Amino acid sequence: MTTDYAVQGPVAVFTLNNPPVNGLGLATRQALTDNLARALADDAVKAIVITGAGKAFSGGADIKEFGSPKALQEPN
Repeated sequence: MTTDYAVQGPVAVFTLNNPPVNGLGLATRQALTDNLARALADDAVKAIVITGAGKAFSGGADIKEFGSPKALQEPN
């Protein structure tokens, strides 16, 4: 998975885990929206923290998807 999900008390933690720089490709964007829906459906979750695995939070758009339909596909 490109985004890990954990709950620590009332906080849902999403960890971008898409080496090497946690690029925001389609699979990562989909995982983020899935995790958001999961957290919003959990009445115990009162806050959400998004962090990055490794040395970087996120390098931004995934350059491997530039010029492909995935770059513009929702969620965008």
